[in-house]
Amino acid sequence: MRFAGVFSAFLAVCICGIAMSGAQAQTGAQSPTYIDNEQTIQIVQTRGADTRVNYASLTRFGPWDDRNYQLTLEDLRLLSPEEHLLHDPIPAFYRVILRKNWPNLRRTGVAQYPRSAVPFFRTRFGGYLVDGKHYNKVYRRDDRFELDLSAGQTEAGAESLSGEVRITSPNGAAESAIKVSPVNSDLVIAGSNGPIDPQTMYYSSDGGETWTVTSLPRAAESCCDPAVDWSSDGGFAYTTSLGSTGPFAPGQVYFYRSDDNGQTWDSLADLPGGDPIRSFGSGSDKEYLHVDKHASSPFKDNIYVTWHDGNVMQFARSTDFGATFSTQSLPSDGANLGIGSDITTDANGHVYYIWPGFSGSTIRLAKSTDGGVTFGTPIVMANTEGSFDYAIPAMDTRRVFIYVSADADLSGGSFDGSIYAAWTDLVTGPEQSPPSANHSRITVAYSRDGGATWNTSTPHETADSNTVDRFHQWLAVGPDGTVHVVYYDTRRDAGRTSVDLFYSFSIDGAVTWSAPERVTSVQSPKINDGFEWGDYNGLDIVLDNMIAIFTDNRDEAGGSAASVDVYGAGITPGGGAFCGNGNTDAGEVCDGADLGGQTCTDFGCGGGTLACASDCNGVDTSGCLACGGPGRVPGGSGVPGTPLLVNRSGGDVVLSWDTSCGGGDDFAVYEGIVGSFNSQVPVQCSTAGLTSLTFTPGAGNRFFLVVPTASGNEGSYGLDSDGAERAVSASACAPQSVGTCP
Repeated sequence: MRFAGVFSAFLAVCICGIAMSGAQAQTGAQSPTYIDNEQTIQIVQTRGADTRVNYASLTRFGPWDDRNYQLTLEDLRLLSPEEHLLHDPIPAFYRVILRKNWPNLRRTGVAQYPRSAVPFFRTRFGGYLVDGKHYNKVYRRDDRFELDLSAGQTEAGAESLSGEVRITSPNGAAESAIKVSPVNSDLVIAGSNGPIDPQTMYYSSDGGETWTVTSLPRAAESCCDPAVDWSSDGGFAYTTSLGSTGPFAPGQVYFYRSDDNGQTWDSLADLPGGDPIRSFGSGSDKEYLHVDKHASSPFKDNIYVTWHDGNVMQFARSTDFGATFSTQSLPSDGANLGIGSDITTDANGHVYYIWPGFSGSTIRLAKSTDGGVTFGTPIVMANTEGSFDYAIPAMDTRRVFIYVSADADLSGGSFDGSIYAAWTDLVTGPEQSPPSANHSRITVAYSRDGGATWNTSTPHETADSNTVDRFHQWLAVGPDGTVHVVYYDTRRDAGRTSVDLFYSFSIDGAVTWSAPERVTSVQSPKINDGFEWGDYNGLDIVLDNMIAIFTDNRDEAGGSAASVDVYGAGITPGGGAFCGNGNTDAGEVCDGADLGGQTCTDFGCGGGTLACASDCNGVDTSGCLACGGPGRVPGGSGVPGTPLLVNRSGGDVVLSWDTSCGGGDDFAVYEGIVGSFNSQVPVQCSTAGLTSLTFTPGAGNRFFLVVPTASGNEGSYGLDSDGAERAVSASACAPQSVGTCP
């Protein structure tokens, strides 16, 4: 009964249809109300704390939870007059808690509760409590919720499946974010809602192939909605979370910093004050994070955070790597109220703050040209068919959330400076009932004039829009200016409930798009847990390392069970010319294995493996052998050792010499006519490594040269009287490559 005293302090506004007389309660003159889809457990009126409350009617407001039995009529008067129209799968008792602790929640229209209310409820209360057990599977049937009380899901360990990697373990994670280090694509950080801490963090040092879990400071205070990014030099990694020191309601945005590539998140504790967390906002929800990393930006390494407090869009800015933040609110008029924002910057450091304004069904933009100090008046980028969220067969409980993903073209290419934003929307609106009457698509908007005007396109087929749903998009722009988008797609399920992750790209600034490609190898079924696929996924690209992160409900165990997990998938980026695509494009010396036919011997080396430099602007000869040639034999050139000697043996000459510098392991011998010092021709192209040779010279006055060889190359013929390299023979035994001698 510990909740009874808590609830009795909460309350004050009447909801029609939930009060009943004591006489009715005692006679039980109502038909049974079941809480589950199998109709096995009824709501028992006599278990309630207040005979004036019709407890069965509370299923209109959310899935059943036995903690509802502690509610009184005074508690329920806190709820909105439109409570029964809201689709959030949170039980009545938690709605009362939110209203009590967050009195400024909206009381009309959509978006009265934060999207984080569901994960907060799951992490703080463990799920829907029924007869001492917690459950998380839930269905929405017509105008009410039903629990699935079947057995729990089979657990499976982390594993890689056909190129996809399960990042989270144990199961139960969703809503994830990912970022690759801007200076080392082997280093990747990610975050998710659950499954270990309320917000669980991960890092990888091998490009996302394997992952290690880590925790945030004061992890129990974190909740959800992770966002991640890096400083421009990769020295700091950043993450945000919604956090609360109390058990009942979302509180603030929490910001954390790591100085060891995401292995720990307490770097801010090293600063005066010793606090590892920076916090801002009040009653905050759905935050996102962006760092200006462009080399030419006057605001390079500014950190920007977006979120909303009571649907008024908020903004935080740090100019000292997260040590301190300044905050401000955007306009609070009805047209600008929103949720689900994102932010990006161009090469000039201009800030583009984009969000869905659900009151007027619009996508809105506020722009700053002074690094986030001030913003201009918000403008309408585009209109939407849907508003806030909507139901489709795959998301009939959690509902598809209309949110924005934004990025900028910093490539210096044909569409340099373009700003892009992507969102999910209804094909045609407004929302209809049942969910199968609604159809979902992805829209991409692009601007070529700094956000003043916008056009839109669709990154997938449209002929099948009445049979296939697409949702939960994320957008990223590659280093060559190619625009990449991932999203869920139901095309392989006629019932429109199971999904695959698909990928599309555009090389002409989002005007036209490639044919969509399936990323996942296993179809992900819908799970009726009240969360389904959560609210959003993620995508990032550095050079040619592109990684998507997403919620996946596949069955790893090979049986009938399925689990909610977060997966990562490496995607080979499509698009135009860029370093890392394996093709030597215009302006590149090489790219990957494409060396343009060049080998080590073209660079004076005797063999080995030639590689392309990481920036594609040159070659790497470190894997080549005997590069620079075998040097020269001792003599007047200053090479130490016994110089070349000539002796007679009858009509023959006997040459002897010392070993060469530079590693020559064989020798070629030349002779020429004195007075014509470029007339040398081979006597013998190999001495089999011997440092002497006896032979019969030609007639007349002769001179002799001994040239070291190694791995198919000749070294020096010696220096002439001017100290310059003597010319090679017109009939040389091998190409010359002179090594450096001491």
